[in-house]
Amino acid sequence: MSELLNQLNDDELDFTVSFRDTDGNTNKGEFLDIVLYEKNEYVIIYPEDSEGYVDIFRIMHVNGKEVYVRVTDDKVLDGVFQIFRIKNEDEFDFG
Repeated sequence: MSELLNQLNDDELDFTVSFRDTDGNTNKGEFLDIVLYEKNEYVIIYPEDSEGYVDIFRIMHVNGKEVYVRVTDDKVLDGVFQIFRIKNEDEFDFG
């Protein structure tokens, strides 16, 4: 299970997560979902300072640690977001 999911389970109803990405930046926002795309897991975060966009990070395991790599590839971003939309069409207004 993802460390982020464990954090959410520990915090019960608090869906705010904080983590450091591979660039050393601290990211904080609302956890929205984890999506499987092309055999990789991606976490969808709604940043605290968001202006209507989400951040997508690939979850990787390096040297026994879970790390989060910001996705920059447009094809992957589109694919992950489309799965997220389909899974959550009843939860969010994607209008």
